[in-house]
Amino acid sequence: MPRPTLLALLLCLVAPALRAQDDPLRVGVIEAPPFAMASRDGAWMGMAVDMWRVIAEGEGWPYELVPLDPAALDAALADGGVDLALPVQATPAREAAFDLSLPLYTATLGLATPRQDRLLSVLEGFLSWQFLRLVLGLSILLLIVGAVIWALERRRNDEQFAKGPLRGLGDGFWWAGVTLTTIGYGDKAPITLLGRAVAMLWMLTGLAVSAALTAAVVTMAGLQREADVPEDLRDRTVAVVDGSSTATFLQNEGIETRAHATLAEALEAAEAGRADVAAGTAPLVRHALDETGGLTLSVRTTSLDPQMISIALPEGSGLAEPVNGAILRLFASEIGWRLTDRYTAE
Repeated sequence: MPRPTLLALLLCLVAPALRAQDDPLRVGVIEAPPFAMASRDGAWMGMAVDMWRVIAEGEGWPYELVPLDPAALDAALADGGVDLALPVQATPAREAAFDLSLPLYTATLGLATPRQDRLLSVLEGFLSWQFLRLVLGLSILLLIVGAVIWALERRRNDEQFAKGPLRGLGDGFWWAGVTLTTIGYGDKAPITLLGRAVAMLWMLTGLAVSAALTAAVVTMAGLQREADVPEDLRDRTVAVVDGSSTATFLQNEGIETRAHATLAEALEAAEAGRADVAAGTAPLVRHALDETGGLTLSVRTTSLDPQMISIALPEGSGLAEPVNGAILRLFASEIGWRLTDRYTAE
């Protein structure tokens, strides 16, 4: 075969590969604030979009961002309409349908509730059944310790611990209480050897009891309260987005939910009192609350219902391994963490 003909054939074979290598990657972007958001002029921003920009720049990958409807995700990846898509919630079904990258972010359940007056919250804590149980339990403990010290002191120390059971138990109860809270008030003190031994033991025990008591009171007063989900929601109506993973999670936990078309509508329902709580993926709840404006809800983040936000690629894509390596380098350089804080800081 003449050499010019051979060179022409080789160029025909190599040219498509060279052209494919130079073609920009088509990146499908699904609007899901704060991970991906389109501005009025069509520019894209958000945590996942910014992370992709850093990755592509670092790897030298040319790309173009293509708006993608969530319902068209499967078809776009299957027929090559896009080379990858983001942000995508990682689920077993999606992992079976196409390749998923390492997570860019793991989101959890967020609860939006009306802001409550701090004084009212404290009063409700002190009037709760939990606080009454704490007081009752502590009183029984003080009565037991007081009875022991009275039994040991009443014969030789009847001036401070009366011999009569009613007054004597009262003296013992008082001594146990002041010793617990102040390590000795000074008006009563045991003089017998066994009495002093019990007093020393009670003073040491009182340090631990006082610390536990302080923590319990602070928690019950609402000054440092974590969401106890799903127990906190058992008797409450929770506004959710219809068909969302949050709705499925809460329904599986036996929580009564009220479906709304959008997260903004769910937040407005909680604000207006039509629902006790609005629930959703925490970053989405915070972003929707910021966008809505004028609402006085506060958001608590839980550790429940984790949802991994990833990049989706066609099954068997040669980009899967390079993308995963780039994600690891992104977070190793701390750029990934800074982008995460930018979009999810409370």
